[in-house]
Parts: sequence; structure tokens; C-alpha cells
Amino acid sequence: MVVVVLLLGFGTLACAGNERTASVLPERTMEFTNPLQTINVAVGETFSIVLESNATTGYTWQKQEQPRDSFVIFMGGTYMAPRTNLAGAGGRQRLVFKAGAPGTEKLAFHYLRPWEKDTEPARSVVFTVVVR
Repeated sequence: MVVVVLLLGFGTLACAGNERTASVLPERTMEFTNPLQTINVAVGETFSIVLESNATTGYTWQKQEQPRDSFVIFMGGTYMAPRTNLAGAGGRQRLVFKAGAPGTEKLAFHYLRPWEKDTEPARSVVFTVVVR
């Protein structure tokens, strides 16, 4: 009986601890994958553009130069490997941005091999971002 009471007590403390830490976890970043969908964000919000990619081929999504007075700030990017052990399987590339100031901006990306300087991109996409 004492063991049961102790286990219940520890379980309650563990749950209470999880509730306290749950409120300090960062909010999930909005993800966008469809260039036909306008991205609507507020100043200060972080969002990511996620595109299908396959690092094993040498191709990566490259962000085109943004104007100096850009409304969105590029925060960085990561490659997310596929959830399979199959050789050559594609993954996804996440590009993270922060809305800096109100306005509308077009973000263009080209899927290419960075070392092939005089070659057309295999694919290109343009996302429209509206910061309010």
C-alpha cells in the first residue's frame, strides 16, 4: 500500500512538472509548402518554407538575393533527411524566416547544384509573403 501511495505521489509530481515546462516550450513555427498559397504573417512572427529536396544528388534550394530593405529576414536553413533507410531517397529542405516589417515581398528559390555556375536551375518557385 505504501508503495502504491509513493508511486501515485511521484506520478503527480511528474505530471505537475510537465505542465510547468509545457508553457515555456517555443510555439510551433508555421510551415508553408505551396508557392500558390500567400503567406500571411504578423511582424515578429517566424515561419518556414519547406521544399522537397534530395541532398544525395547535389541539388539544394538556393534563396535569391533579397532587396536591402526586405520585409522578411532569412534566419537559416536545414536539410531534413528522409525517414527511410533507402539509398537515394529524398528529404526536405526547411528555410526559416522572420517577419521584420509590414509589406509584401516575393521570395524566389532555385533548385540547383551550387558549383554549376552556367546551368539553368532544375526547378524554381516563388512565394508571396504579406507581413501585416
